[in-house]
Amino acid sequence: MSVANSEELVMSLATMCVNPFELTFDQLESSLVATADAGYTGISVWPFTLGMAGVDASWLADRLEELQLTHPVAEAAFGWLNSDRDAAAAEVANLSEYATAVGSRELVAVTMESTLPPMDEVAACFKTLCQGAGDAGLQVSMEFLPWTGIADLATAWEILQRADCDNSGIMVDTWHWYRQPGGPNPDLLRQIPSEKLRVVQLCDAVAELPDDMDIATETMTARLLPGEGAVDFAEVLGIITGSGATPIWFPEVFSTSLATAGPHTMAAQVLAASRSVLG
Repeated sequence: MSVANSEELVMSLATMCVNPFELTFDQLESSLVATADAGYTGISVWPFTLGMAGVDASWLADRLEELQLTHPVAEAAFGWLNSDRDAAAAEVANLSEYATAVGSRELVAVTMESTLPPMDEVAACFKTLCQGAGDAGLQVSMEFLPWTGIADLATAWEILQRADCDNSGIMVDTWHWYRQPGGPNPDLLRQIPSEKLRVVQLCDAVAELPDDMDIATETMTARLLPGEGAVDFAEVLGIITGSGATPIWFPEVFSTSLATAGPHTMAAQVLAASRSVLG
């Protein structure tokens, strides 16, 4: 494996902020510049934070072009399971508009709900999401989050199979991969077609969750640099690349200690660690 030349390495801007839900213009600008200076090919910015920084998607698109950065992944559709289908459709339309403005090709779909409706209903909702995104020329990758109703790879894959959409895929976040109920599932990962493995978020985790920390706190503040924890990168990335997949490599190291060091320091550290596990 190599991140050189042809493969994408995309920084998550949110991880460079001590509080990613309070983005100032200075934080946005310094993080964009740090990402470009470090040598990433692209970045992903949460669209709802742009207003906090006093800019819009048009400004971001222009700044990305100036810095020669791409924005291949737009995060995230949260409301696709909403029983208010008009609200769900409006969210997809808004996110698709943002993705088009900044040149993304992939949307991410997640749920924060702890339980799911019947699986047929979930699949139907996901199919509607994929169809709406497809109308804008976009693909959709499902992300599984261990504390939600879509907690593991198996659930995400079942939804994709039931929905049966050509533009659907799965995002593999290696922290989620390690923390999913039951632990890593390499046997299932080997069964997933390469074209469905389009985004891989790189990060690491301690072997056991500390007694004084819950999983929600760990995921947003205490992830480790790739290669510094218990994730078996040789196994999981070997399966993905061995399948023939050529995903977007997307480091997402939420770490308060790393973010406190500043975006230039953090961007360089995350890049070096990501290149290390990628080969």
